[in-house]
Amino acid sequence: MNKFIIKSILLFFIVIAPLQALQQLSPTKNITFYTENYPPANYLVNDKLKGISVETLKALWKHLDIAEQEILVVPWARGYRFTLDKANSALFTVSRTQAREGLFKWVGPIFHSTHVLMAKKSKNFEFANLGQIFYRKVATVAGDISEISLNQVGFPSSNLAKVSSLKQAFLMMQSDRVDMIVISIHGFAHLAEQLGFDETDYEQVWQVNKVGNYFAFNINTANDVIALYQKAFDDIAPQRLAIKATYVLPQAEY
Repeated sequence: MNKFIIKSILLFFIVIAPLQALQQLSPTKNITFYTENYPPANYLVNDKLKGISVETLKALWKHLDIAEQEILVVPWARGYRFTLDKANSALFTVSRTQAREGLFKWVGPIFHSTHVLMAKKSKNFEFANLGQIFYRKVATVAGDISEISLNQVGFPSSNLAKVSSLKQAFLMMQSDRVDMIVISIHGFAHLAEQLGFDETDYEQVWQVNKVGNYFAFNINTANDVIALYQKAFDDIAPQRLAIKATYVLPQAEY
């Protein structure tokens, strides 16, 4: 084999190997993102998806100079299951809990949520301890952090009304089919705006927890892809703050 051929072969591997590695690290490989209708993180207005997490994700894509990926709005339980099972998938917005820690790979936190129990003021509820609440009926979104949070504090499943959306949960409370709903503080404010009810007719009767919200990627997503997304997330910190400011989040939930 002459020296020219040998040099050509060596040059081929010197050039191709890094290119292949770059392709493997690249986040441009199609990732399907799943989300739900849950303001202010992600929600539909006139069939257009918006929200803190949606705008943050699009800012990440722009910073990474990649094309926008597919976002599918589905019921929470379905998106959660798909992201667990399907490669090249991600779910948002996901509260990062101890139970979920090893199930996904995480990028964030986007913002924080304080989950509370909300009830009609006219009910005049006053609870001295959590155990007193266990006798009340609470509506929660099935499989959502709200349900998980109540399960973690020992709330009896027999008194949970599990529904597929916040709107359903609220309507159940409004019609007195349940006593309370569990929801984030900012989520309730946006629900009031969306449904047009008077927020002052309701009150927080118990704080359940406070958690960080993230983009959750399928566990088999390459670590290098997660690192690229997280670095981009950190790099656009000023832009992320500006996005959150437009949604008037309580300062404690930044």
